[in-house]
Amino acid sequence: MVVDYDLVILGGTPEGYEAAQYAAQLGARVALILQGLDGQRSPLQTQSMIWQALRPGSVDAPEPNRDAAWQWAVQRATLIADTFTRDAPPQLMMQGVDVISEQGHIVSDRPLKVATPSRQLTTRGILLATGSVRAAPTIPALAAIPYQTPEEFLRRETLPSSVAILGSDPLGLTLCQILCRWGIATTLVTPQSTLLNREDPRISQWIKAQLMAEGARLFLESNIKTITSTGEGHIDLHLPEATVTAETLVLAQPPMPHVAGMNLEERLGSPSLKVNRYLQTAHPRIYACGAVMGGYGLPAIARQEARIAVNNALFWNRQVIDYCTLPYHLPTEPAMARVGLTEPQAQKRYGASSLLVGYQPLYDMPKAHWQESTLGFCKLIAHRNGQILGGHSVGPEATEWMQALAMLMTHKIPWWEIAAFPTLPDSLMDILRQTTQQWERDRWLPGQWRRDWAENWFNWRRNA
Repeated sequence: MVVDYDLVILGGTPEGYEAAQYAAQLGARVALILQGLDGQRSPLQTQSMIWQALRPGSVDAPEPNRDAAWQWAVQRATLIADTFTRDAPPQLMMQGVDVISEQGHIVSDRPLKVATPSRQLTTRGILLATGSVRAAPTIPALAAIPYQTPEEFLRRETLPSSVAILGSDPLGLTLCQILCRWGIATTLVTPQSTLLNREDPRISQWIKAQLMAEGARLFLESNIKTITSTGEGHIDLHLPEATVTAETLVLAQPPMPHVAGMNLEERLGSPSLKVNRYLQTAHPRIYACGAVMGGYGLPAIARQEARIAVNNALFWNRQVIDYCTLPYHLPTEPAMARVGLTEPQAQKRYGASSLLVGYQPLYDMPKAHWQESTLGFCKLIAHRNGQILGGHSVGPEATEWMQALAMLMTHKIPWWEIAAFPTLPDSLMDILRQTTQQWERDRWLPGQWRRDWAENWFNWRRNA
């Protein structure tokens, strides 16, 4: 069967661009249909704004000056995003990618065909990289109340006097911390009993304590009965335990896959999008990657998913996604980073008796005191056979620690070799060595066979 393309990618998301670039590098003929998305720009602008806003010049500044500082942060984030993404489509075209700035949908299976308003494209495979959208929760009277998503809020030009955040996805928690640092009265309401319940319990406890310390009001396990407008530019959220009044409402609900209008349900036989370990959907020639599959939709994970999905779609199902060695971070201050299993996940898989858990506070690191950044820790989880199962960290360079740990896990380095690695004593990276040395010291305690063997050896040497 003759087709136009080896692969058609639906979605101008960062993972869509990554997939198109990688497919072209492999020599495939590929088309990227943007689906009304602006590719890498929007996520990059959001990330740039987070970096700017987490470090305000002065939270005690009067309101006009505060708004001016906020506007400067928005303008700088926009400039950075424009600078790094303005040449992205031309660069893809120069590599041979057919970039189509239209909306596409699947129209047939034999051959697999995608239609846009101006074209009909036949292909051997399709990769879904359309990302996610935020869906409003079912709350009485919410439809009549104006609200914003976290992404929209980070582009506004002025700051309100008070904000209520409904939901607790990672970007919502980051926005909560940002607003507290800018002196905005902030309330976060979530039906969940913990924040970031997919993360290690110590991480969840840390973010809760950090937000409360910075002045946020938290209502956990709380469901909104109804929402009303006061008529004075404010909104009342009626909770079982209190009524929260705020000038602006932000919905930070978990995003939903963006699959509307592509005729997927007819091909997949289900309204939900599920993939196997090869990132293949129920249709054998349709694959997916990134936020369209659910979860946090973090760039670090989406990028790796895109490359594996492209390989499997172009050749055959030979590469399996391994999430246990993919590091990622959550944009808080200080940063939170993770790779591998949480402690409850490791206990469920291997049993508590098979695990080693190490904890090292950042307060014990000299460089943390020199930088005046002593908040944070490193937590490592390993199997007694030497396998590193997971790492969780909070600190000014936490992303670097977890990136290094992910590389060691990929190459199956046992934890006792990390304990012996040479590191700079005045670097924060030394926290990995210090954490694993806790286990190394335990192996040499009196009564352990290594200690008994060594003592017998020294006794023989002294008496020889």
